[in-house]
Amino acid sequence: MRKFIRPLATLAIAALAACGSDSTSPTQIQKPTSDLHFIRLSSGAPPLETTIVSFYAVKGQDREVRVQLRDGSDFLRFRVFSNSLDTRPDGSTIAPGDSILITITIPDPTTFAADFQPAGLKFASPARLQFEFADCDKDLNGDGVVTATDSALILQLSTWRQETASAPWVKINSTVETNINEVQADISGFSGYALAY
Repeated sequence: MRKFIRPLATLAIAALAACGSDSTSPTQIQKPTSDLHFIRLSSGAPPLETTIVSFYAVKGQDREVRVQLRDGSDFLRFRVFSNSLDTRPDGSTIAPGDSILITITIPDPTTFAADFQPAGLKFASPARLQFEFADCDKDLNGDGVVTATDSALILQLSTWRQETASAPWVKINSTVETNINEVQADISGFSGYALAY
């Protein structure tokens, strides 16, 4: 029996090593700010109700915050799940029942972008960021007319992350829900996020 176990163990270790290899992992897509097309609110959309929202996330509780337009429709929604919180920016562990103040700032009230603080907050399991694009400018490519090309570009929308103002943007795996005009992305930590293609 031992004769069979040893070769099987060797094969298992080799298989695990191959699975963990960086050579097979997908390459992150990065772009400078100048190469991205950021989604903007339409000129006829109501203004944002506020450009700064804060709330306390608590480990062990689901918490959600929304940034809304003045007509009550959503601009973005952010949800921290009960098991999301992991470590503070200083690296200390967030214990069950502990809370941390989260602040979302919209730097440009005409663009689907947001800054999340405190920078360096990490999640054990992802939090959920949802941009609601029902009130976006439908001329996505900016050529002055709304055509089938713009409709096709909606499917290319994604959430992008930028660590600092001078850093490139990194594409985040996102789901486009055209029936509810929403782009969803799971995020693992704080930085700047924007809706773009």
